[in-house]
Amino acid sequence: MTPLRNTTFLFVTSRSAETLGRVERRWLRVMAALLKRGASVLLICTPNSPLEGPARTLGATIAPYRLDKFNLIRTRSRMRKYLKRYRPAIAHSTGYEADVLLRWAAKDLPVRVVSSAACGVWPSRGIGPLGTRVRRSLERRSLPRVDTYFAGCTKLADALVAFGLPRDRIVLNPPGVDLSRVVREAAVPFSAPEGTPLIGYVGALEHSRGLLVLAAAVPALRAVYPDIRVVVGGEGPARARLLPAAADGRIDLLGRVESAPALLAALDVCVFPVAGEGTPTALLEAAALGKPIVASAVHGIADLFDDGDEISLVPPGEASVLAEAILAVLADPARASAMGERARHRLVDQYSSSAAVERHLDVYRGLLATLK
Repeated sequence: MTPLRNTTFLFVTSRSAETLGRVERRWLRVMAALLKRGASVLLICTPNSPLEGPARTLGATIAPYRLDKFNLIRTRSRMRKYLKRYRPAIAHSTGYEADVLLRWAAKDLPVRVVSSAACGVWPSRGIGPLGTRVRRSLERRSLPRVDTYFAGCTKLADALVAFGLPRDRIVLNPPGVDLSRVVREAAVPFSAPEGTPLIGYVGALEHSRGLLVLAAAVPALRAVYPDIRVVVGGEGPARARLLPAAADGRIDLLGRVESAPALLAALDVCVFPVAGEGTPTALLEAAALGKPIVASAVHGIADLFDDGDEISLVPPGEASVLAEAILAVLADPARASAMGERARHRLVDQYSSSAAVERHLDVYRGLLATLK
């Protein structure tokens, strides 16, 4: 096994959001694992990036630098000088500017180039049709320089192949959760009614989460279980559109909850009727707790679990089908419990944070072996 000690790793992100992205959150755990094994970790990020403080606390060396998308040549030259000075063996990027600039800057240098993207964010769009065409052209031209690409779902992997990246350079890298945190937070007391089915959702109240479909499914659920309670925990822009369903008693809007895992643990069925691709973190937390799950069959969910064996998948946007799936789970508690347990096993084996970190380290070791 190729050692990681005394090896320099560079991480480059061009994200400028106020919160950490999914890739960056995973990077922090990877950085911690590398530093624990005696590696050196460098980070190039935008000034005041939310990644800067946590990475510095871990022991990474930070270079706050805004990657200038309007002057790619100058920025590429500066990054190339950085690579020559610090000579990282592995350089790992995320974000359009970081990806393209790193690939250009690393040309003909003894460094292995890695990229990461979550499901649903690639290829990125530019300003207007021309900007989008330019971005996609630069992505396509720079992709051959990528040695490994961590893709968040199979749809993204297929898109990369269509852009010309060989399939054997792609590693599926689904989102994960910290199992110890989920179990710890699930122990927070949550008052749930007794003797009545309790189903619901917890997470960001985004319009893409399909919560109006859940509200529309409630009458069909109450035709079988008149006392069923449907709860929705969380905050977000979709809350206003859910107020009529809360006013007529179809759902209970709980607002911000102290512990999402605690609410999930109290539910008889965890429902995620999302309309867009991607994987809600709360869905993975529900799987970590072995809870029965009904969710939309979209990329980012259907890629992770087996329909009918580990979770129940339904077409997005169809309230009647969603209600039927929930009722089927409630009607057979033994089967529902077995499905939840199989989903939990899958998550522990493949989608826990520790499994994701080991996946990264294994890829890094393989790439380092090719530098010998």
